[in-house]
Amino acid sequence: MKSITILIALLYVSIANCQVIKDTIFFTNGSLVIGKVLKVKLGVITFDPDDANDITVQMRKLKTIGATTRVFRVETIFHQVYFGTIIPHHEKNAIYVNTGIDTVSLKLEYVSILYPFDNGVMQRFSGTAGLGFSYTRSSAVGRLNFDATIRYVSKNSEVGLALSGIYTIYDSLFSRDKEDLALKYNYYFVRNWFATTFLAYQRNLELGLERRYQEGFGIGNKFITTRYVYSWARTGLVFNQEKSTEGISSGTLTEIFGQLEVNFFRFEKPKINFLIAQAFYYSLSQSGRFRNDGTMNVSWEVFKNFYVNFGPYNNYDSKPPVKGGPSFDYGVVFGITYKFY
Repeated sequence: MKSITILIALLYVSIANCQVIKDTIFFTNGSLVIGKVLKVKLGVITFDPDDANDITVQMRKLKTIGATTRVFRVETIFHQVYFGTIIPHHEKNAIYVNTGIDTVSLKLEYVSILYPFDNGVMQRFSGTAGLGFSYTRSSAVGRLNFDATIRYVSKNSEVGLALSGIYTIYDSLFSRDKEDLALKYNYYFVRNWFATTFLAYQRNLELGLERRYQEGFGIGNKFITTRYVYSWARTGLVFNQEKSTEGISSGTLTEIFGQLEVNFFRFEKPKINFLIAQAFYYSLSQSGRFRNDGTMNVSWEVFKNFYVNFGPYNNYDSKPPVKGGPSFDYGVVFGITYKFY
């Protein structure tokens, strides 16, 4: 027992002198884990220990972190952004960030996001995959829904791909009721401000839309990055090419858009995530046309990386592609989601 205590003490002295070969987390209860810091997001650190599976730990349970062999992007709840190595702090619940020019002292509670950007390409990916299905015997109708996201993050930019679909099965018939696909690229040029560009595809038979292609660009800001809330907004111009279910094509239509997304996180058990996303479009090509696309998602982690979720959605078009057709569509989807890093 004495030899173990001496070993831990020697390891801690090594950390304090920044002679760390691998990333290290030191708990407030005195225990020490050596391995690799994968990321920190909204109050939780994901850590890959030597010879063990990945672990997630609430930041408030850590005394300090050491990660001197890699450069990290560090975002704070005050919208500050630093690039540097992580040096253990002599104070409780704090770290140093060595930027190469200066050394900054930060409380762990002020760190919103932290991730290495010089990892291998595959380590920069994260995402989700979800699937749901419902069936009623009386109507012989099956309802299938799926969604997936993939995100790639580098030093000053991020790429995101999101896709989802809702399909109905009538005996031997298969209907593609609703489909969405969006590819976006964000480049951060000043702190949490970013330039954005994106491509999208939409299909909504309820609103008479066979397909819509969309190209857009603009500017955005991550204006809330606390330990439990993460929110961003963006605005700009989009160009649409629509085709109605009656086969009528619109040509290119121009719109001003605004989009808002808010994420709420609860990391104590039960772990619950709550997301609200709303996008608004005002047409510059068709007088008086206004559109709105929105989703909400509530997910509950039933076991590691697997979530049960339900998500209401809404779509509104004051001048739908089919004249006299419905202008509002809504629904709720249920499913199971897997998150990967």
